[in-house]
Amino acid sequence: MEDYEEKWTACLTMIREKYGEQYRHWFDVWFADVRFEHYDPDGHTLLLQVPNKYVYEYLEMYGVKTIRETTRKVFGKDIALQYRILQEPQFADVAAYLAQHSAYDTRRDPYNIHVADAEKRLRDGLHYFLKGSEQWLPAYGQIAAWLQDNKGRGLLCVGHPGLGKTLICEKILPVILGNGGRPIVSVKASSLHDRLQELLKERIVIIDDLGKEPAKHYGDIDRSFFELCNNAERTGQLLIITTNLATARPASWPADRPWPWPDSIEHRYGQEVLDRLKVITSVVRIEGESMRK
Repeated sequence: MEDYEEKWTACLTMIREKYGEQYRHWFDVWFADVRFEHYDPDGHTLLLQVPNKYVYEYLEMYGVKTIRETTRKVFGKDIALQYRILQEPQFADVAAYLAQHSAYDTRRDPYNIHVADAEKRLRDGLHYFLKGSEQWLPAYGQIAAWLQDNKGRGLLCVGHPGLGKTLICEKILPVILGNGGRPIVSVKASSLHDRLQELLKERIVIIDDLGKEPAKHYGDIDRSFFELCNNAERTGQLLIITTNLATARPASWPADRPWPWPDSIEHRYGQEVLDRLKVITSVVRIEGESMRK
C-alpha cells in the first residue's frame, strides 16, 4: 500500500530544493507547515492542512503552480488540491495579507514603502520567531518607522552580534514587505562578488553581515559593494543591510583625519561609500543586551 504522507513529504523536499538556500526563509514561512491529512486515490484528491487562511491565500495565489508541478512528479498524475484551515493567522502570512489588503504593494510602488501597523507587524514577527522570548529594543521603533515611510531609502542596521539584525532583516522584513509574492533576494556579504550581476537587476536586496566579505578578489580590490551602492543611487534600488561595522567615528576624533580602525565602514570601504550609504539608506544603530543565550 502506498504511503501518501511520505509522498507529500517528498513533495516538500523537492519544493525546498527548488527554492534553495537563497530563498530558504520563504520556504520556511509558506510551505514548511503545510501538512498532509488525506489522499483519495479514486478521486485523485489531496487534502492538506494549512496553519491559517493567509497561508492558504498565499498558496492559492503564488504557490499553487509549484505544488501542482511537484505533486505531478511525485504522485505520477495531476491531482486536485483541497485545504483544511486550522486556525486564525498570527504572523506567518503577512506577505499575502499585505499584497491584497495593504496600501503598500511592491508591484505597484516598489521603492516607496508604506506599511500599515508596522510596529505591530514587527512585534508579531519577533514573537513568531523567538516564541515569546523576544525583547523590544528602542531601535526597533526606528525600523518600524522606516516600514511606515521609508522615504524612498533603504535600511542600514548597525550593531553588535545578537541584537536581532539578521533575524529582522533576513526573515521578518521580507515577509512584511511581501514583494508581490516574489521572494526578496537575500545574500551574505561574502557572496556579493559572485552574485553581483544578478543583484544589480533586483529592486530590493538584503545584504547580511557587511564587512565579512574578502577585501580582495584574486588579488584585486573587490569593488562589488561600491558598484551595488552606485546602482542603488542611480536606479532607486533598495538595499537592506546589516553590519557590525561602525558608521561614525568618535566625536573627539579630528574631522580632517581618516578613521583608521578596521571595524568601521569608512576604513573598510572609504569615506565615499559611507557618504553614499547615508544618502541611500536610513541608518539604525541597534544597542542593547544580546538575544543570544
